[in-house]
Amino acid sequence: MAPVKVAYSTNAYTLWPLERAIDDIRDAGFDGVEILADDPHAFPPGDPDAIRARLRGFPISNLNGNTVRGKFEPSLIHPDSHARRERIGYTKAVLDLARALGSETVCTSSGFLTPGVSSSQAREWFLDSLERILAYAERSPAVRVGIECEPGFFVDRMEPLSRILEELDHPLLGLNLDLGHAVCVGDSFEDILEMFSRHIWNIHVEDIEGRVHHHLIPGHGSIRFDRFRAALDRHRYDRFLTLEIYPYKENPGEAGREGLAFLRKILGR
Repeated sequence: MAPVKVAYSTNAYTLWPLERAIDDIRDAGFDGVEILADDPHAFPPGDPDAIRARLRGFPISNLNGNTVRGKFEPSLIHPDSHARRERIGYTKAVLDLARALGSETVCTSSGFLTPGVSSSQAREWFLDSLERILAYAERSPAVRVGIECEPGFFVDRMEPLSRILEELDHPLLGLNLDLGHAVCVGDSFEDILEMFSRHIWNIHVEDIEGRVHHHLIPGHGSIRFDRFRAALDRHRYDRFLTLEIYPYKENPGEAGREGLAFLRKILGR
């Protein structure tokens, strides 16, 4: 089995230009980079030529398409059909950028349930939105789409997401698993890896104290990373772990290096 690779998300570097963030992440010794597909970094269509020139072959773990102009709305379950189409269009643009940069995966999420909208209606809108996105993702070269469960969102845990994955049954649809989010909502990351390891395209990693949704440097919270490592080994996970610690934007380089050292120790590297 290939060793697990560790990347760092540029969403910790929103006070820095993307080019400088890529350089710093590479210089810190990470194996790859997740690029924020939003302002101030690579809001699509971005400048693929300039980004590729800066990457110089540095691998991309994922394009993060969870926000638009720094917001989760409009979402894929927005009650206004024009707003939903706007978000679908944005996600298609993220897929185009992924193709241009050579990223194999993008991530997205459901968004919040609007008061007064039934769960069944929101689910219908979400399925329809995903079907449109997946049809676009099939274009050559195909790009995987990972759904990220976000605390407080319509799809915030694995139970509803597993039903969606089963119903759509699409080879390009899987998870962008966020370790901390799973802990916050009470999901077992061990069970998630047991059930869905073949459909996890990327894993966001941060620490959590208790079940408070605050992305801490690994080692600063209460997550049992020894158990996490054991689950990765048991299910032979060999894709990226992407450090996602955006609260540390005042000192992203220092925080990232500390997080990388911790993860390397956990991984036996």
